[in-house]
Amino acid sequence: MYNNAGNLYQSNFYADALNIYEELVNDGIENPDLFYNSSNAAFRAGSIGKAILYVEKALKLNPSDPDALSNLRFLNSRKQDREPPQDNIVIAFLARHYNYINMNSAALWSGISFAMAMLFAAGALYAYGWVRQFFAAASVALGLMFVLSTGILIQKAGRAGRVVEAVIMGSEVNAYSGPGEDNTHIFIIHEGTKVVIERSQNSWNLIRLRSGAGGWIKADAMEDI
Repeated sequence: MYNNAGNLYQSNFYADALNIYEELVNDGIENPDLFYNSSNAAFRAGSIGKAILYVEKALKLNPSDPDALSNLRFLNSRKQDREPPQDNIVIAFLARHYNYINMNSAALWSGISFAMAMLFAAGALYAYGWVRQFFAAASVALGLMFVLSTGILIQKAGRAGRVVEAVIMGSEVNAYSGPGEDNTHIFIIHEGTKVVIERSQNSWNLIRLRSGAGGWIKADAMEDI
């Protein structure tokens, strides 16, 4: 099915390719290449919302993928609502590189750095002179790397458990001050906008934008990343 969808995409049958990719997604397959190709097919088929949703899903599994990152920047430049820029370039730089790390890579570095730190510490007990000093310094440096990578792992695991992100699917979605259309209308958001879901009530979600603005919108107007 995956190869068939790829052939349809190459033949410019983008909507048909997307349908097959989405069948695989709905079957529970989570693969960054599948999500990446689904995003491309969705964009070619004219769905900016699904294109952003699937490239965000791809980056959730492989956050340092340069092709997916490039596509996300392009897609964000094409959607109607633009994200506010990060004022502090240092914080923006650190945040960008922090986002390149996922839980798997953090866990890998945590395990490797711990094992290497113990190995060098053991070597320092039996070495002499400058070799002992080198082993001790290496053990300390690797210990610091273990603490950093473990801290990142704990933070990302905690965030994954409490933060739910979604992408707006409707072309125009109204946000209200409460869970219902009888509440005060606050703003309108458009297809492709990424939001954080803070709370759910009945068929409504309280969402927060990157700008800090928040409001209640219908749950069926978005899809979870």
